[in-house]
Amino acid sequence: MLEVLIALAVVAIGMLAVIGTAATSTRRAGELRDETFAHWVAMNELTTLRLAPAWPHLGTLKGYSDMAGQKWGWQAAVSKTSDPDLLRVDIAVSSALAPKAVINSLTGFIGRPLPMTPVPSASVPPQANGGVAAP
Repeated sequence: MLEVLIALAVVAIGMLAVIGTAATSTRRAGELRDETFAHWVAMNELTTLRLAPAWPHLGTLKGYSDMAGQKWGWQAAVSKTSDPDLLRVDIAVSSALAPKAVINSLTGFIGRPLPMTPVPSASVPPQANGGVAAP
């Protein structure tokens, strides 16, 4: 009878270790999911700033984005670099439910937009059928 109790105690300790490991693994999988989504939000915001027709103003920009059915808060710090044609952007992303806890961050750079030049109109070469384009 004593041996059975000892065996049950050993099995119970082993099961506690397995359950603890499973719980840690599940929690970490959720954290990794959130870190991935937060990184995507940061990349989207950096791309938005890069594609804007004008440079962003120096300082802090804030906003919210929706991704994966969740609301994310982001904050971008735009600063100068030693190159006058380059800006540095540091973006921190957090859950809208816990705005103080940064989940992921990203640093990127934005080059000065090139001036828009008109595209020359291409001349249409004469067609083989007497210069008339086929319908």
